[in-house]
Amino acid sequence: MNLIKRTENDVQKINRMELVPASRVAENEDGFTLTVELPGVGEQDVELTLEYRTLTVTAENAVQSFKDHTQILAEIPETRYRATFELPERVDTSGIKAAHRNGLLILTLPKREEIKPRRIAVEAG
Repeated sequence: MNLIKRTENDVQKINRMELVPASRVAENEDGFTLTVELPGVGEQDVELTLEYRTLTVTAENAVQSFKDHTQILAEIPETRYRATFELPERVDTSGIKAAHRNGLLILTLPKREEIKPRRIAVEAG
């Protein structure tokens, strides 16, 4: 690629895209782990909302632009991500935790204590 100044008409542009991010759910005895792929998104650009049992993930990546530069190619689109998850009754919504690492949003969704497997002691008599 030649880094030459081009007119505005020569610059390739891609408008903001809206995508449903890829996700994965795993379950164990204590709860669920929901992983959502959000490439190019910083933790400050992620919004999580919970309304009753509906969890919504909204995020946007912001492609940095430079004031003193003329853009000659724009192949990295600005992207808005949005996904909605209906949580099962067995999730304790008050204990949900979220972490952001390497473009992945990792949510820990604990199960309610009363539905977790437990051992019942048998007494003599």
